[in-house]
Amino acid sequence: MSKYFEIPCHNIISSYGGIGSLVETPTGSLMIQLLEKWPYFIHEVTGKDRDALEKISIHDKRLICKLQAQFRNISYLLSVPINGTSNNGNRVTQETMLVSAEYFPNWMFCPKCKRFMKYEDWLSLFRMNRLGKDFDLYCPHCRKPSHGQKPLRILLEQVRFIQVSEDGEISDFPWNEWFDNKASNLGSCEEHEFYYKSSEYSDNLESIRIYCKKCKASASLIGIFGTPTKGNKFRTVLKSSNSVYFPAIVRSLLIPVKDEMRQEVLQHEMDYRCQELDYLVKAQYDSSEEDKLQIHLKALPRSNSCFSIASVRTLNMVSVLCSYSRLQPVAFGTIFDPAISMHVTKEGIGTKFLPCVQSSGEGFLIVFENSTIVDWYESALLNSDFKTRLGSHQKALTRIDFLNSSNNKDYAMCKYILLHTISHLLIKQLEYVCGYPATSLQERIYASSGLHAGIMIYTVSGSEGSFGGIVTMVERGDLNQILFEAIDKAMYCANDPVCYKQSSVCFSCSLLPETSCESFNSLLDRSFVVDRSYGFGNILGAGR
Repeated sequence: MSKYFEIPCHNIISSYGGIGSLVETPTGSLMIQLLEKWPYFIHEVTGKDRDALEKISIHDKRLICKLQAQFRNISYLLSVPINGTSNNGNRVTQETMLVSAEYFPNWMFCPKCKRFMKYEDWLSLFRMNRLGKDFDLYCPHCRKPSHGQKPLRILLEQVRFIQVSEDGEISDFPWNEWFDNKASNLGSCEEHEFYYKSSEYSDNLESIRIYCKKCKASASLIGIFGTPTKGNKFRTVLKSSNSVYFPAIVRSLLIPVKDEMRQEVLQHEMDYRCQELDYLVKAQYDSSEEDKLQIHLKALPRSNSCFSIASVRTLNMVSVLCSYSRLQPVAFGTIFDPAISMHVTKEGIGTKFLPCVQSSGEGFLIVFENSTIVDWYESALLNSDFKTRLGSHQKALTRIDFLNSSNNKDYAMCKYILLHTISHLLIKQLEYVCGYPATSLQERIYASSGLHAGIMIYTVSGSEGSFGGIVTMVERGDLNQILFEAIDKAMYCANDPVCYKQSSVCFSCSLLPETSCESFNSLLDRSFVVDRSYGFGNILGAGR
């Protein structure tokens, strides 16, 4: 059995992976440990001088300044180590370049003999039977020859049920406590000997029973998701549930910056992105060959009075994992929320190090004049239906950190929803027309209070479509038509009129895989774009 498992670097910092997340492997699920527990950190970081640390770090001083608003001592963005395996996963190329993880959940059962115990108890049984040097997760009881029968190699299976809390903690399901409260005909054994029995004809909760061999008591798993434990702090979920892990990832576009810009501590996400957009607008027409190594844009002839388009031939995106939460994500634009977030390092807010990855990619940029959006907003406010729709989004104001920097929060929210929705519609149309899987595309919304607003859609290395195709398509002049086709298509949804009257978003018309969306499929409203009375699409169409 493999001792090491390969995981792509960009999966260590992503919407579905990172420190504190559960990663599925051929032998079971592993939970990635804190940064300081990684062999990589122990051997390559601890005790090293500045020169050595610089060699394994990604250099983005603008991002460092932003992070220092929350992590006052942050000095290094450690690049996730690259490594390889050989000998069927039993050897690695570099012994020190490793990320560490532990099996979770700890409770495992044997599909053959049905024994149900913690990992530590299985390990003790393995050692007691002297079956080898390293425990390989094959049932020690079934591997032990008995009564002339051949030993069996039955791989243990982890139980599917775990518990998580709103303050970010995770725990095994309390099987002993639950069994004592739920089991019928409960005996008086001091320590239960559990068996995990399920029907071969059904896998529903009623068909799964936990049985104690000592006291002969048993209990089905019906009602397990409503089990109150530990003062009702924990909630029972499946280990594969999307609510188990929400990473707080800060992404920064690598751009050349002047020395004086590095001293700015831009706490609010949209203000931070404003620097990027200002640079991108200028870099379309004037950038040095050295600057083009970080990001290279090409302005296209303007064919619409409302927006301009530029191809992004080269870009470098830095992604930093700052914290994570469970059951609910932190507010958009927030790095750490003390009420629900968990740190990715032992040092917490005092850490000098955070893990990151740098990805190269390509894409395109659509830039709108802010005056165009202001004119649309002021005109739309005269429509009673728009004001009603805007009011339905008011609760989002408390969940969006970047609005704290805006004087007119209604307008700031409205502008972000508008641009975000256009981005989603465009990605869905690119998937339909050009064949790009939505999972291979990502978005970056620029909705600051500067002179411009914009949308950047891009691919990253390792994803489909990152071989020049998207740039060729844009520079060929196809994007204008694709954008208008996206808006026309969005006027009708398979779930209308229910979709349009309620939230005006669903997977048929607007929602994307969460790996592509920067705000977990929130802050969207199709009516802002396609409504015949107040939709922004009316202005775009007039500018053709």
